[in-house]
Amino acid sequence: MCHWNTVNWNCIIRKETLEEKLSEEEKHALSRLQKELSEQKKVELLFTDADLEKDITFFLSGHHVKLEECMLLATEPEEVAWAKKDADSDSDSDQLTIIGYEVPDFSKQMPLSNVDMLLLGLEEVDTEFLLRTFQRKHHLPWRILETKRCYLREITLDDMDDLFDLYNKKGITDYIEPLYERQEEEEYQRAYIENIYGYYGYGMWLAKEKGTHRLIGRAGIDYRMLGEEEIIEMGYVIAPEYQRQGYAYEVCQAIMAWAKSNLDFRRIDCLVEAGNEASLGLLHKLGFQETEKINQDGKIFRHFRYFYP
Repeated sequence: MCHWNTVNWNCIIRKETLEEKLSEEEKHALSRLQKELSEQKKVELLFTDADLEKDITFFLSGHHVKLEECMLLATEPEEVAWAKKDADSDSDSDQLTIIGYEVPDFSKQMPLSNVDMLLLGLEEVDTEFLLRTFQRKHHLPWRILETKRCYLREITLDDMDDLFDLYNKKGITDYIEPLYERQEEEEYQRAYIENIYGYYGYGMWLAKEKGTHRLIGRAGIDYRMLGEEEIIEMGYVIAPEYQRQGYAYEVCQAIMAWAKSNLDFRRIDCLVEAGNEASLGLLHKLGFQETEKINQDGKIFRHFRYFYP
């Protein structure tokens, strides 16, 4: 879900240099993308015959925007080389988000190491895809989904105080692992953001109350191996003051729907430690079926599965 007013970014497309290389199908996809961007006032189409440096300099000065607020859809290796050269000459300039578009049937190959994202076609590209590429470049958290009363977004290192406050509440770590010491936890979360969010695009998120933006819990999905099987496991924890108000059910329902729409798994799993009666009741209410008991690290977990219809 995109919240355009919270992120200032602009997409630069050098229309003439791009359209001449496209098939009719890709031209239609480009027109559709341009329309979406125009509706959000997020696109600048450059029609001049000037070189890239003059084009972008003209755009920046004319619109009073900074280079780090821009995203370039590059179709020429020379465009990427210019952007990286500019970045190398000024460490503050390595903020231009570069999406390389390797035009089908075009002889020039895009350098993989110098772009933030490589496209092989425009059919599946939309404004949310572009926004999230921009956010990932600038280490901005993705806002994943919304429910009636709250929203889920990725964690950042700025959330550490709230996270420790949550985990220090009574009963929170009865059935989940506690946090590490502060420095070690920050190192863990830094690696988690880069390697889990960055690679999978999902993970454990923060649950925030709409309006107040207070942290009410954590919930999300982790990829894991269960024996020799690849699964996605849903996890959740709600702060004591928000329990028994339907938040866990509301959040988990939304996560299950999100996973069905966005991930290529036909089911979602949960492992619940014996004695966690609140979670057992929630999973039955959500439609999960218990399959077996599993011994992990000396603890007995009840294994639940939900198969998507």
